[in-house]
Parts: sequence; structure tokens; C-alpha cells
Amino acid sequence: MGPLLGGIIVTYRSWRDIFWLQTGLAIFATVLCCFFLPETIHYKKSVELEGLTKGEQAKKLWSWTNPLRVIRLYRFPNLFFVGLASSSLVFNMYSLLTPIRYVINPRFHLTSPIQSGLFYIAPGCGYLLGTFFGGRWADRTVRKWIDKRNGERVPEDRLRSCLVFMGVIIPGCMLIYGWSIEKDKGGIPLPVIVMFIQGVAQLFCFPSLNTYCLDVMQKRSSEVVAGNYMLRYLFAATGTAACLPAVEKIGVGWFSTISAAFLCFSA
Repeated sequence: MGPLLGGIIVTYRSWRDIFWLQTGLAIFATVLCCFFLPETIHYKKSVELEGLTKGEQAKKLWSWTNPLRVIRLYRFPNLFFVGLASSSLVFNMYSLLTPIRYVINPRFHLTSPIQSGLFYIAPGCGYLLGTFFGGRWADRTVRKWIDKRNGERVPEDRLRSCLVFMGVIIPGCMLIYGWSIEKDKGGIPLPVIVMFIQGVAQLFCFPSLNTYCLDVMQKRSSEVVAGNYMLRYLFAATGTAACLPAVEKIGVGWFSTISAAFLCFSA
């Protein structure tokens, strides 16, 4: 709903009002966290600093916060490729959503930011719906393969649950979306439907990828998750920055094809 609300603001007010709204929301969220979010920590790391000299404390703090600890995890191929898979999903998400106004409005002769803002509801509802079923689907897939192996559990079984979605459904949606707009085919319903479907499919992938990272390295789970987010949002930034210049240069059809190929490779 955020981009739709932004479209309403930009249509009737200055775009600067968006940042005042975000500031208010940030303050509200901070207040809620401070007063209503219960503490769940079971062990405070600060205990390990007691009785140490300042130099020893500084050394220990550096060992905890050194970003190289996260980067070094990518020497494990399985973590690297799962990070790449997450990156392909986020690259696809941001490169799809960022240029909607500049791609959709000319194609359907829309004239206001509100109208293009409405198109964000489709993928948004897809993400929301997928949230309720993606994790359950992954758990079901894992149980099926445990039964096949007579009780043996293999972490990679969880990745099987997202193969079809990442390798077939989302790339297919991207190709239909890109080329239907490029070739002026299908009218408004077609891109809306495929954006919704790819939104659902993405949330069938993320739970599997995120949980796998925790399964394979449970004692360093926070570092693994941090590394995965570092890589995926590096690609998110790349997609956000590159999508509009690329669409203007090669067209939305070919850019969607590149995004689909990245997803297939990751799968």
C-alpha cells in the first residue's frame, strides 16, 4: 500500500511530504518497539566483557563486529549459491517494482501517479498471500523427503520446495510481463495477474532459502543471515539503479528476459 499512498501524495501534494510521513512512521515504530516489544534475549554477550581491560574489551568487540566474519562465510559454496538465489529474487523484485510508473503509464496511457500506484497492489497482495503458505509448503516438502529416506533429514531437501517457483513460475511471469508490455498485448489484466502470481511465488522461495541458511550453520546463524542479506541487498541496489536506464536502452521485454535468466541460473 506504500507506493499507492505515495502516488496519492505526489498527485496532490509535494513529493517531500512522503519523507515527513516516513519520519512519523519511523518515530511511531520506534515508540512501539521501546514500550511493547518484549525482550527475548536468553544470554547477554556483554557478560563476557566483565573483568577485561579496555584493550581486551576493544579486541573482543572487534571480533564480534568485524564484517569480514560475514564475508568469509562465502568460501562455502552452498552458502554462496543460496545467497545468489536470494539475490536473484530480490533483484527481480526491485527491478520489477522500481520502474512501474515509467513503464506502465506510457503503455496504458495513464496520466497520474495514483493510477500507476494501483499496480503495486497486485504484487503486494501476492507477497501477503504467499506469506501464509510458503513456509508450510517448505515444511511439507521436507517431511515428504524425510519419509522417502526412512527418517533421514537432509538440509538441502528444503531447497527442493522452491525449485519450480524460482526456475519456472517467476521467470515465466517476468517474460509474460515484460513482453506483453513491450509488444502492447493483453491489456491491463495480464500484467496485473502475472505480477500477483510472481508475488505469491517469491514468498514460496524466501522461507526455504532463509531457513536453509540456519539449518546448515546453526552455531553461526546470525552471521549467515547477515551475509545473505548483505549479498541480496547489494543486488537489490543494483537492480534499483540499473532497471530504468536498462529499460530505456533495451526495452522492458529484454530486461525482463535478463531477470528471468538470472532466476533460472540461480535455480
